[in-house]
Amino acid sequence: MAFKERTEPIILSKLRILNKRLELSDEEKRYFSYLDKGYKGELQFDAMTEKLTSSCLILNDLLLEVEKTTFQIDTLIIFAGTLYLFEIKTNQGDYLYKQEGLTSTTTGVTVKNPLDQLNRTKLLFKKLLNQLGYNFKIQGSVVFVNPQFTLYHADPDLPFIFPTQIKRLLDNLNNQPGEVSSNHKKLATKLVSLHRIDTSFDKLPKYNYDELKKGITCSECESYSLEVNHKYLVCRECGSKELVETAVMRTVEEFRLLFPERAITSTEVHEWCAIIDSNKRIRRILSKHLKSTGSKQWTKYH
Repeated sequence: MAFKERTEPIILSKLRILNKRLELSDEEKRYFSYLDKGYKGELQFDAMTEKLTSSCLILNDLLLEVEKTTFQIDTLIIFAGTLYLFEIKTNQGDYLYKQEGLTSTTTGVTVKNPLDQLNRTKLLFKKLLNQLGYNFKIQGSVVFVNPQFTLYHADPDLPFIFPTQIKRLLDNLNNQPGEVSSNHKKLATKLVSLHRIDTSFDKLPKYNYDELKKGITCSECESYSLEVNHKYLVCRECGSKELVETAVMRTVEEFRLLFPERAITSTEVHEWCAIIDSNKRIRRILSKHLKSTGSKQWTKYH
């Protein structure tokens, strides 16, 4: 198990909900897709590093700050002798390597050279470690996890790990000598305490409650084609079933994430879920899962 688990970025969680309840622009959809693919690629790499049997501490998704500059580490693995940091990339297709960036052979579009980001991250991380009183050796690599990715003209000495090389990387990590000590664990604990929650949502579309589509979506196919069948919601599109209670609480969490400033009341949730006929049933579910203050129509849930 990782010392620090990865969680879905808040902006991605919000976009995931808004994509179901609001007509996003083409640019917003592309941004959502970019974040979603990136997160899935990181989870893919996590599944591989979780199988490491060597003595190490794995910290996923660190957002840190040094000298008023923030930087992100996708994956940091602490070994006895070396700290390995990895930038995870999910590019798909054929690209040409140039110092100024990677150019798609299909579209001609050039994306930033991931080495620039890696070198920046290593530099800032080194500064942070020095400030914390540590002087560990740092190695960094860019890992391309998409098996449908090819990069031409890249020097073999560049710190790139291609899909066909990931197994070799993991084997190398499994053969790292030494045991992590209490000093390594102290560093890992400190880094986790310094992790910042990204609250900059500049690229999040503007939205308000009234314009969002109301209802419960299918947990499998995200369709709104649900019908209540006693204790269950049944999807007419894919046939999946979910307990009404589970679906309501899932939808309440969406409401809470999008509108943290709004009170959770049975009336609000009844309107937000739309498909549940009885306000009384909503109250019963909320009372079971959440704490309440007030009484009757003034009851709020937390």
